[in-house]
Amino acid sequence: MKMTRIFVVTLSLLLLLLAPSKAEEGPPILPFHFHSLFPFLGNSDDLPEIDPKKVPPVDQTAPAEVSKSLKLDFYKSSCPNAEKIVADAFREIVKANSGAIANFIRLQFHDCFVNGCDASILLDYSPSGDQVEKSSQFNGLLLKGADMMDEIKTKVEAQCPGVVSCADILAFATNEAMTLAGMPAQKPLGGRRDATVSLATVAEANNLPLPNWSMEQMVELFNRKGFNLEEMVILLGAHSVGIAHCDAFIERANNFNGTGKPDPTLTPEVVEEIKKSCPDYGTPQYRNPPVNFDATPTVLDNLFFKDMVNRRRTLLITDSHILEDPRTFPVVQKLANDTELFTKRFPEVMAKLTALNVIVGQEGEIRKICRSTNA
Repeated sequence: MKMTRIFVVTLSLLLLLLAPSKAEEGPPILPFHFHSLFPFLGNSDDLPEIDPKKVPPVDQTAPAEVSKSLKLDFYKSSCPNAEKIVADAFREIVKANSGAIANFIRLQFHDCFVNGCDASILLDYSPSGDQVEKSSQFNGLLLKGADMMDEIKTKVEAQCPGVVSCADILAFATNEAMTLAGMPAQKPLGGRRDATVSLATVAEANNLPLPNWSMEQMVELFNRKGFNLEEMVILLGAHSVGIAHCDAFIERANNFNGTGKPDPTLTPEVVEEIKKSCPDYGTPQYRNPPVNFDATPTVLDNLFFKDMVNRRRTLLITDSHILEDPRTFPVVQKLANDTELFTKRFPEVMAKLTALNVIVGQEGEIRKICRSTNA
């Protein structure tokens, strides 16, 4: 069943590449304060005690369910080089901007989780005059990649005008991003069509995780979108690439939950690392410095999970939840201990994500420009 198609976070994945704020903006004016609704407030060495013999195995055989409406070689007749044009264009972008890898993975997540993978995140206006997704508090300057999409779309249109949807171009580019980040190369599915409506109100209706969400809010959202706990953890592994900006997590090291003290789930070493990475707390300057989620910000690997287990290092509070919660910790532990497991499962779960509530057939349209509808 398709969700009602009216047109934010992870997410961000997974969820999460926060754009710098301008220094002249002054102190942070986020629409929320960081606070954890999650009850774990143990000491730094209080990781859940898990008996490995009682941990259910992570499913390594059954691929995530993918929409049967999408097909391999969808443009074989109408635009045979579509996938290659997108891949080549994206590789050129990455040569100049390695951050594009994380930008596109996050852009894909923010598009698909709101109203399905329909490129509604790319629209600059809605025919109704309402604010669009990218202008919502969950998106706006927080997302990057729309200008890069313009560049890729232009190259596709030059060879195949009016044939390849923006939704497919985004999915093809994201597929190439994963390949460049070290994931096994695989052919992407095609057949998505583009939405004609984009609404900020839908993006803000609990369709993307905020960085301060509780574990239960996270679980409810991912379940509602059709992802189980294991898949949620794997999608959050998108934080293996990219960066976060200090204003998203600095309170964990300085004034957690308004206590004037650091988050007790962080080790003193991680608290000190955050403080050094985000100096001048309380001034406009501290908001801008980018901090890598792990030491390999352009490689999709399990170091993000290793840092969680071995160093208790997390930046976003939503990432700390999957470390602290006994339901998800076994998955985190398995991903940290098995280098190949994340490499196998992440592409499978991303294939499921990029097929979420797609528009196919005669619905929607094939936009000529990704920022605007054809009408």
